[in-house]
Amino acid sequence: MNLAAIDIGSNSIKLVVVQAETSDSFTVLAQEREVVRLGQETLVNGHINNAATLRATTCLKRFRSIAEMHGAEKIVAIATASVREANNSGEFISAVEKETGLRVEVLSGLEEARLIGLAASQGCTEKGVTSLNIDIGGGSTEISIFRDGEPLKLISMKLGAVGLTDRFIRSDPPALNELDALRSEIQSSLVRSASELRAHSWNYTTATSGTALAIGAALNHTALGVASTVTLGDLKILNARIAALSLAERRKVAGLTPQRADIIVAGGLILEGVMSALGIESLRICDWSLREGVIIDRLREWEQSQ
Repeated sequence: MNLAAIDIGSNSIKLVVVQAETSDSFTVLAQEREVVRLGQETLVNGHINNAATLRATTCLKRFRSIAEMHGAEKIVAIATASVREANNSGEFISAVEKETGLRVEVLSGLEEARLIGLAASQGCTEKGVTSLNIDIGGGSTEISIFRDGEPLKLISMKLGAVGLTDRFIRSDPPALNELDALRSEIQSSLVRSASELRAHSWNYTTATSGTALAIGAALNHTALGVASTVTLGDLKILNARIAALSLAERRKVAGLTPQRADIIVAGGLILEGVMSALGIESLRICDWSLREGVIIDRLREWEQSQ
């Protein structure tokens, strides 16, 4: 069967269309990503404005057409932090269904962590290995520990690259007091979660999301989506370098797309904060994330119903 998943995130909306026989084996037919910034202002004000809704529905119409063109028999649309936190999420969901015909499912933070962790454990981790995955989104950060396709611990925190940029970064380049306040917010938000996670053990660490992919590409001089390793030491050096650059200068850094240059400072510091708090010296970048997790999960449900 052909199945499509659309991830309506706080920074971008992403599509994947696959041809699948089982949850363990599928072929990607199409992938698309568009920066929509649904979380810009929304994560601070708690309200999705009309302009953001229009950007989202325009993108979703195009993605539905692509999915249907590739023979998708079912399209699953899920939304994360921006819609989850908005006081008008119901109005947004209704507008999307009216304009595109897509029914949007809003994920809880823990369900988001589960689906992302499922993708990372199946797509980027050897069988029998206990793995921890870090996913830094625009509006939240999800951390999961998985073994043999099953979750051992799930965490969701309101730490996102778009939301923290809107709250803390005002200067160009960021002022030292802004960076200090940003680091302090990250550290204080991690205290409880880090303690819970350290009660578990794992022997492999991955990181997913656009922020992680961009950091991996910038550090390893590879194309986006190419597997790479990130060490904490190298990440600290990169974060210090990009925080000292203006936005225009960051847009020229190899590996950073122009659309991500304004939120990469916050995103990079979140990843640094998580790695430091959990004692992670290195991790592997994984290009599977929420979309693939939704696909795997729905295919498992389909298999069980047969």
